[in-house]
Amino acid sequence: MNIGDKVRFLNDIGGGRITAFRPGGIVLVEDEDGFDVPVPQDEVVVIESSAPKVEKKKAAPKVVYGAKPIKEKEAEKKEESLNGKEYLQSKTVAPADEEDEIDEILEARVVRLDMTIQKLEATIQQLESRIARLEAENNLRKNEKMMARPKKPAKPAAPAEDLGKLEIL
Repeated sequence: MNIGDKVRFLNDIGGGRITAFRPGGIVLVEDEDGFDVPVPQDEVVVIESSAPKVEKKKAAPKVVYGAKPIKEKEAEKKEESLNGKEYLQSKTVAPADEEDEIDEILEARVVRLDMTIQKLEATIQQLESRIARLEAENNLRKNEKMMARPKKPAKPAAPAEDLGKLEIL
């Protein structure tokens, strides 16, 4: 059963098209008047399926490393004339040695990539430590310049002319 299938009720008069499925095995059937009628799924019978006819597409050819491609027409003729067992036996499969060789090549590439990543991580760590060292040196130079600056002498207090004007703190 699918949405859009035309159904009839088993225990009642009427029917319609399936519009939805609900939990608990309930099917919503739209009747002739446009109303959705909830019905248990096992109380309806499909009289016309709305499923579109689907044509089988030919699968893309499987890529096998080291194998020579077979002409498409010859492959189609072989597929049509063979039963399932003969078809599977006729498929070109890479020998185990070639598969092992391919696996070794891929493994070597993975190892090389891992080594490259490790080298890059080491280089990044070296650059980060160099940046930290340069920042520390820069801060040290700034501090040394600040310490080396001569302090301006404070202005001497003006002598009081009148002792009465002096305030006691």
